[in-house]
Amino acid sequence: MTSAVIPEAHHDLVDMPHVGVLTTLGSDGRPQSTAVWFVRDGAEIRTSLLTTRQKYKNMAAHPKATLFVLDPANPFRTIEIRGDVSFEIDPGGALFERIVRHYGQDPDTFPAPKDGRVVLTLHPKRVVVNG
Repeated sequence: MTSAVIPEAHHDLVDMPHVGVLTTLGSDGRPQSTAVWFVRDGAEIRTSLLTTRQKYKNMAAHPKATLFVLDPANPFRTIEIRGDVSFEIDPGGALFERIVRHYGQDPDTFPAPKDGRVVLTLHPKRVVVNG
């Protein structure tokens, strides 16, 4: 399957520091959704995950996910990005720091674990927009 493109008219939803909902499939086949911070990196979406979290375990077993973002100013304007996922080690936590700064926080004082993180990359395969 070829990659899908995020329409320019909806770039703001993935470029601004909005909270997204990341949905994965659990071992029982049921969806599991989690609010996440993320950044767009070209055509892809990236976030920083702890390997101890359920969403990581779900995607390690079934490397597919959906990110859903709702426009806070207009709840009928949305973007849903469905895709395949890949992981890589985040030495030094560079992506974690980038994301935390993107959301206006200081990585040195942000109350989240820094060790045991990986970079999750969502490779868009289908993009659905409304509004």
